[in-house]
Amino acid sequence: MPEGATAAHATESIERAKKDGKTSLILVVSKGGADMAYPSLILATTARALGMESHMYFTFWGMQLLTTEGRKKAMDVFPPELQKKIAEKFPSLEQFMQSAKSAGVRIHACSPTMDMFGLTKESLVGEVDDVIGASTYLELASRADAMTLFI
Repeated sequence: MPEGATAAHATESIERAKKDGKTSLILVVSKGGADMAYPSLILATTARALGMESHMYFTFWGMQLLTTEGRKKAMDVFPPELQKKIAEKFPSLEQFMQSAKSAGVRIHACSPTMDMFGLTKESLVGEVDDVIGASTYLELASRADAMTLFI
C-alpha cells in the first residue's frame, strides 16, 4: 500500500474517532522490551500529531522503560543484527521518549508497581510526568473521550 494511502487511512480513522467523541488516547504499557516500547511510542506521538491528547501509563514490566538501566536492556529482545538495523532507522528509546514528551505525551508511572519493585521517583527517567495509582488510571481510561489500548 502506498505511504500516502496509509496516512490518509490513519487520518480518516482519527477523524471518525473524533466524530465519535474520542479525542484522547490512553496507552497501558505493561511490557519492558523495545518490541513493545516502539509501537507504544509510535501510537502516542501519532495521536499527538493528529491533535489528540495522549497518555502512557507504565506498569509492571513496562516500568523498566522508565529507568536508565531498563532502557539499556530493552533492546536485548532483538538479535544484534536487528538492533543495528533499528538504530539506523529509528531514534533510541531515550530519544524517542524525549520526543514524545516534547510533543505533549503525558508519561505516568504506576505507584503500586513502583512499590512492588522498590523504585522511587528519583530512580525514574526525567520524562515521567507523575506517579499515579490504579484509581487515577481508571479515571483517565473511563473518560467518554478516551480510547484505551494495552501494549
